[in-house]
Order: sequence, then structure tokens, then C-alpha cells
Amino acid sequence: MFLVSLSTQGANAYNVNQYHRLDRLSTEDLMRRGQDYLQNKGWADSAMVCYSIVANRAQSDHQESKEMYQIARALNNLGYIYATYYYDYHKAYENLNQSMELSKRYGYDNNLAYAYLNMASIINSRNSLYAGEAFSSDALDNTRLAFDVAIKAQEWNVAVTSIYNMLEMMRNKNDIRLIEPELTRFKGLQLNDSVEMWQCTRMFCQATEAYFAGQYAKALEYYDQMEAKSQEVMTNRQQCIIKAMQQKAIVLAAMHRYQEAIDCLQQVAEITVSQGMQSELIDTYRALAQVYAAMGNSQKADYYDYKYLKAKDELIHKSHAEKLEKSRFLDEMRRVNEQVEEIQAKHERAHQLLLMMSLIAAIILIALVLLVRSNIKQRNYIRHLYEKNVQLLDVKVADTGASAQPIGEQEESSPKYQGLLDQESKDRLFDQIKRVMDDMSIICKPDFSLQQLADQVGSNYKYVSHVLNECYGKSFKQVLNEQRVREACRMFNDTERYGNLTIEAIAANLGFNSRSNFTVTFKRITGISPSDFMRMAKGK
Repeated sequence: MFLVSLSTQGANAYNVNQYHRLDRLSTEDLMRRGQDYLQNKGWADSAMVCYSIVANRAQSDHQESKEMYQIARALNNLGYIYATYYYDYHKAYENLNQSMELSKRYGYDNNLAYAYLNMASIINSRNSLYAGEAFSSDALDNTRLAFDVAIKAQEWNVAVTSIYNMLEMMRNKNDIRLIEPELTRFKGLQLNDSVEMWQCTRMFCQATEAYFAGQYAKALEYYDQMEAKSQEVMTNRQQCIIKAMQQKAIVLAAMHRYQEAIDCLQQVAEITVSQGMQSELIDTYRALAQVYAAMGNSQKADYYDYKYLKAKDELIHKSHAEKLEKSRFLDEMRRVNEQVEEIQAKHERAHQLLLMMSLIAAIILIALVLLVRSNIKQRNYIRHLYEKNVQLLDVKVADTGASAQPIGEQEESSPKYQGLLDQESKDRLFDQIKRVMDDMSIICKPDFSLQQLADQVGSNYKYVSHVLNECYGKSFKQVLNEQRVREACRMFNDTERYGNLTIEAIAANLGFNSRSNFTVTFKRITGISPSDFMRMAKGK
């Protein structure tokens, strides 16, 4: 399933401090920049800022028709970026719906065709990824609309891609009759090779019709031609080749040539793994499971069904991780000195330079005063935090959870596991957990995990997690980090024994995998950095 955009793809960090500078640019300049960031530089984050500024201008009631067209395009591209790079389908829907509304109001049929196709692809991708549905009537309806509007606007790339996507949907629905009107119109088009996927899609159409008519040999011939034509495709070449091979395997299986089908799919699996094409790999595993099931080999069918589910789960987790990671781009500083304004005419240069230097001198003077005051306050604050943390060194782990009620007095929580353990079992399990969590030789191992804690106390990790949350009011990771940081404070403060150790050495001894991870965790818990704490300890 292909998403299409009026621009191409990419991702890059962007400095939010440039937003106001970009906001001064015209809408056309911003659209050109956004497309350049995507197409030539591959900076989706930067493009998102440009398109967002343009989209925000839709709030004005005094936009010209030409500028409203650019706003509709910007909203369409934002929907594409949110879905493709951030897996934020809610924001993608929101932007695409706004783009459709503007396109319908002002008659922008070419943009409307793209928006419909993107909406269909997003619906289908989300349903396949999260709901496990192989077919969506909403996705098919939007693809039909994309095809109809594309024909009207003569957006042939959208029209061809729409047919391609509908044919792919019919494989899952197993009923080509649903799109017969669209196929009839498609076969009546007189296009040429300037429409990139025209020949490939034409072969796909003929092969699919032959397959559903039971003409398997002819279908195989067309799929071979589709694979050959896919070599000429630039934007989605690898996906088209893989789709042809997958469909060919389905035909071979229908002809009971199971081993040939399996060999074909195994070849596809190797390609998708080497290219990192996770979605295509998931489809291939599912197809392998179906072929082995048709052969009657339940063991192999179960094996590939497991690999299909595992790969799908990995893709879901990856999408969440990428969504979190890429959403932080506004906090990054990529181009600090971008768009520096040119100095005005030469006859004003001297005056401007003098004024600038005077202003800078005043700013530096003020900054120095503020910096001195800030440093004094910061030192006092760090000393206060250090002394406060030193006072807490002798407090036991149980005391760190003092904000939670005693075990027997807790309010009901975690309904999923409430009642599975009686109170006596909870108390006993809590004592065992506390004993392990107090043992630094165990919890400071780098790979120490909730499962290992459960193994140590001889219980199910879900029960252990439940008791931790109920008794401490915190997760396992929080309790583990607090114990390790408490031990780090003790080591820093014992300069006689540990004064020669570096922060890296102490972090490694406590099970942290890097100094940066240790520093972030230490500061979050104590309020000050490890280096500040160590400096205070040595100077006490």
C-alpha cells in the first residue's frame, strides 16, 4: 500500500528558534523550502515546520485563492509526514481532513486526489498494524474517491496508484468484483510510460483478473511481466518487485505447486530482511504460513504464523519508539546560525556596527551580573541538595516508599491482579522482594531485571510488579534506580574508600550501561548531577 505526497520523504532535526524567522517568509517560499527539505535534503522535521507555518495561515480570513491552494497542499503534506515518520495517525487524519475540506471548498481537485489516496493508505496501514484487519471498506471507499477525482483532474500518477492499491486490497478481500467499474475505466485509459507505475499496474490488473478467473498459467505469465516492468519503476521499485513475487507465490500455491511457492516466498523473505522492509516481511511470513497450511504441514504453518505475529509486534514497538524519538526534534539545535540577516547598505554599516557593539556590551555586562548571581544561588542550591541527600543515605528502601500506605492499608489497585494473592502472601512476597532489593551484589548487575527479581523470590513477575507498585507506589525500574543511586551517593560520600574512582567506574559498578544514563538517572532522583555531588563530598 503506497502513500503519495506532493513532496517526497525524509527526516531531520530542526531548531525551533528558527520558527519566527521562517514565519516572515511568504507562503510560496515556505512551500519551496519544505519541498526542498524533503526531496533534496531529507529533513522531514524541517519540512514539518515550514508546512505547519503555512497551515496556520488558514486561520486568516483574508487569504487569496492561490495562497489557499498552498495551504491545502501543506495540510496534505503534514498528514503524509505525521503518518509516515511519526506514526501519529490522529494528527494525520486531522490534517488530511482539513486539506480535503479546503480542496472541496475551492475546487482543488488535484490536491483532493492526493488527500483521498493518503487517507485511504493511512486507514489501511493503521488497521493492518493495530487492528489486525487485512481489508477496510473505509480505505477502499477513499481509494475509489481518489481514483475518480484523479481522472477528473488528470492526476495520472494518483489514478494509477489508486488502482494498484485497490488490486492489493482485493487480494485480502478475495473478490475482484468490488472494483470492476474502476478496472473498466482504468483499462480504457491511454497513458504512456511517463506515468511511472502505468505498465507495472497494467500487468498487475491483468494478472489479478486471470487469477480470479482461474487462469493460473496466464496469471503467472502476467506476474512475470509485472516483475520485469517493476524494474523500471523508480520511486517504489523494490515494493513492486516484491508484490509481484508474493502474488506469483499465491498463484503457484493455488496450482498446488507448493514447493515453488515456498521457494519464491523464501527469496522474498531474504530480500525484505536485507532491505529492512518490515511490512513486506510480515506479509511474506503470513503467506508462508498459508502455503504450509494448504500443504497440510501444520508444524511449519505454526512456525511462520509465529514469525508473522512476532514481526508484527516488533513493528508496532518500533513505531512507538520512532514516534517518541522523532517527536523531540523541536528540542534539538541543528542550524543555530541559519538565516542570518545580511547587513544593510554600506552607508549604514558603520552606524549599525557601533550600535550592535554597544548593545552586545550592555548585554554581556548584564549577563555577567546575572551569571554571578545565578552561580551563587546555584552553588547554594547544590549544597542544599547535597546535604539533604546525605541525610537520606541511612534511610532504608522501605522508607523510600513511605508515601505509599502500609501493605494491609492500601486502597484497591491493579484490579487485574487484586485478589490473586492473599494479604499474607503479599506480605511474605514483599519481605522477599525487599531482601533482594537491599542486596547490592544482586541488583547492581547490569542485566538485573524484573524477571530476575521474580526468579530470586520464586514468584511470577506480574505478582512481583503488582506488589512493588502497591507497596512502594513505584515501578520496578524506579525502585531499582533509586536503590542504585542511593548506593552511588554512599560511595561518593565515602571518599576514603572510593575517592579515587571515576564517575564512569562507579556507574559501571552499579549496573548502569553508560555515564550519560547514570547522570540522567542520578540527577532526576537527587536533583543534582553526579559531578556536583562528588565535588561537594570531596570538599565537605
